[in-house]
Amino acid sequence: MINISGNYLLESPRQRVWPLLFEPDWLMGMIPGCEELVQVAPNEYRGQIRVGLAAVSGVYDTCVLIKEFEQPYACCFEGEVIGPTGTIKGEAIFHLDDTGQSCKLNYTANALITGALAKLNPRFIEGAVQTLLQIGFRKMNQRLRSMTAEIIELNHFDNYT
Repeated sequence: MINISGNYLLESPRQRVWPLLFEPDWLMGMIPGCEELVQVAPNEYRGQIRVGLAAVSGVYDTCVLIKEFEQPYACCFEGEVIGPTGTIKGEAIFHLDDTGQSCKLNYTANALITGALAKLNPRFIEGAVQTLLQIGFRKMNQRLRSMTAEIIELNHFDNYT
């Protein structure tokens, strides 16, 4: 069993971040190694994850379900990853704390790993996942900043037309 928790400050208000958590492109950034994610039903996504760790390298199929949510504060996702060298089943909870012009994304996740994947040291897996999450959140923040800059430019342009 692996357990992960942490937080990341996103430079956008909670009201703007909340709906993006459910967009496949944005959700993909919060799933370490996710290369493809498609919404197949209102609360279900399917895709592929690439794992690049020694003997367990490969492409794994994934299914992510929205288990529950309390708009715009918290949501719980349940997921399963199935591949040639094992499976991962778990859940992740995201909570958004509004801080004015930004919001703090708090997360906790736990997963049960089976097969050859389970032979990897859990601390190694937790460290790798934390690193990939931070990279994903950093990219998310960059996209949010870019969206904000575009909105400011459009508003500025509208003032002169």
